[in-house]
Amino acid sequence: MNQQNIAARRIKQRKTFAGKIDLEWNDDDVLPAVFSLDTEYIFQRMTEKTLVAAQSENGHRILDVGCGRGIDAVSLAKRGGVLFGCEPSRVMLRKAKDWVKNSGEVVELVSSLAEYLPFRNKAFSRVVCKGAIDHFGHPDLAVSEMCRVVDSQGKVVIAVANFESLSCSLAKKLNTIFQRFFGREIPRPHIWEIPADHTFKFDYLALITIAHRYLRVENIEGVSLFWGFPRWSNTLKVIPRPLALIIFKVFDHIASRYPRWGDGLIIIGKPLKNFPGRERSEANG
Repeated sequence: MNQQNIAARRIKQRKTFAGKIDLEWNDDDVLPAVFSLDTEYIFQRMTEKTLVAAQSENGHRILDVGCGRGIDAVSLAKRGGVLFGCEPSRVMLRKAKDWVKNSGEVVELVSSLAEYLPFRNKAFSRVVCKGAIDHFGHPDLAVSEMCRVVDSQGKVVIAVANFESLSCSLAKKLNTIFQRFFGREIPRPHIWEIPADHTFKFDYLALITIAHRYLRVENIEGVSLFWGFPRWSNTLKVIPRPLALIIFKVFDHIASRYPRWGDGLIIIGKPLKNFPGRERSEANG
């Protein structure tokens, strides 16, 4: 297929995907007003580990895919990176612009689908996508694009919630017991059910399967245990905070050793020399 035909096909596909994406998506509709201690911990730990993995040398170009409010992009800019962020939601892009402006850092923000990144081949040393890939219309294509725009010696970092975590698995078993002996389910929300604004359910196997098609995986790490498990957040309210933090650190260490169990997953890899969708790379070259 020649480059002209490839380009025409990409334009048609981009319009199709754009029609499926909520361009007014707003995280105010999904974030709780007050975070429980376990939610606070996993959000903080996912961010810490992702930023460490994504950090590059001073002056290196870094792309944050699905950048949301731009908070992570600003953090990476403060560490010396030359930052770019892409986000399809007009609402979130406005919030990101405000955050960047107030931070005093320089981050180039663009409106873009993850599946069709408006950047040349091998433009970045790092590409990071945290907590966004399970909102995309076509995660497989998005990973392909991340590999296209990252340098051959660069890294792609993807962080996502694990909906087959130890917490999810045990909660589902507990729910089965309740249904059998009490004739009812455990109170909602059910941690193993993906939220309405998610398009895909990610777990260890799903993430590894996509990653291996495009990446030479260097590391996959789990983050936190028992996030969202029934009554766990209430139990934490009666535990002294210093003790709770020690428990979290122990659980997090276990999750890092056994990522299948982790509440969150972080995968790091370099792009394969040949990966599905290489014709897109050639068309953009």
